[in-house]
Amino acid sequence: MTDPARRATRVELRLPPHIGVFLGASTAAYAVTLAGVTALQAQSEAALVADRAPVVAGVDAIAARNAQLAAALSAAGADYQAATDAYVADGGRLADLEQALAALATKVATIDGVSRSLPTSVNLPKVVRRVTTSTAPATSSTTGASGVP
Repeated sequence: MTDPARRATRVELRLPPHIGVFLGASTAAYAVTLAGVTALQAQSEAALVADRAPVVAGVDAIAARNAQLAAALSAAGADYQAATDAYVADGGRLADLEQALAALATKVATIDGVSRSLPTSVNLPKVVRRVTTSTAPATSSTTGASGVP
């Protein structure tokens, strides 16, 4: 079935059984070593994560507070802008008020000048008061209120 010419050209390479066992055992030992290293690294990573958990929680708290402060600052900026817009819108009314105050100041200055020109005292006439006392006259009368005629 097999051609003897082909058989002669074909070289069979066979490994001795102890080399196959050695290769299998060394591969198994390498796999166990890698599994052990992986377990140690996982344990080390877990410890590192546990050690850093408070720091991560602190950073998260700071980030949350920062977001709150940014929102508060944004709200304050919006309120300030609204107040600025209202002030600018009321600017015409403020100018009218300033003009009215200036006119009032002028009138007060005029009145003050007039009041300073008045004398500091005025001589008033003397008032005499007389008190008289009188007594009531004696009367005698009857009324029909008691039912006696």
